[in-house]
Amino acid sequence: MQLNLFNAFRNSAEFNGILFYYNGSLTQNVIITMADSLKHRLEDESTHANPVKSRKLFSSFIEMAQNALHYSPASYSNKGEEKIGAIAVGISGDKFYIVCGNLIEKQYADRIREKIDPLLTMTIDEIKKAYREQLKNESHEADDEVSKGAGLGLLTIARDSSQPIEYSITDADCDADRDLAYFFLKATI
Repeated sequence: MQLNLFNAFRNSAEFNGILFYYNGSLTQNVIITMADSLKHRLEDESTHANPVKSRKLFSSFIEMAQNALHYSPASYSNKGEEKIGAIAVGISGDKFYIVCGNLIEKQYADRIREKIDPLLTMTIDEIKKAYREQLKNESHEADDEVSKGAGLGLLTIARDSSQPIEYSITDADCDADRDLAYFFLKATI
């Protein structure tokens, strides 16, 4: 990367309130390290991080990173099979935001929309009720062979957000042998 491009990237991140940014291979250890790094970074931003907001921020951060880890198709590199994702945390006014992006197989795009779109119009009480009901759903594994968390991750993110979550699914032309799309998710805490 040219130094002037790196400087432009850094300036853009600072202008947009980015406190933390990661792009690359995702593993459980990477997520733990990111969470620890974010925790230390937030200590410097103590004016924005009250205990309730911090808990919601970390909860959503972990859920988003876990979603990227669990649902990204494996890419193949000289290191072998790996999951790739990007995540950023920033401040806008008195709120935090988290944006996560990863590749998905296009065959799951409609399924993701079906899970997220209802959340966009639900009240916080409706989201909390749906969360409690899903916790009690013992037939989830028989009903949904793809989801590893019964949809609780998206409900957690929606529950912790101070406004409706945002998402985008766009075509990705990065692998001619696979039908992939980019999935981006944003939560404001």
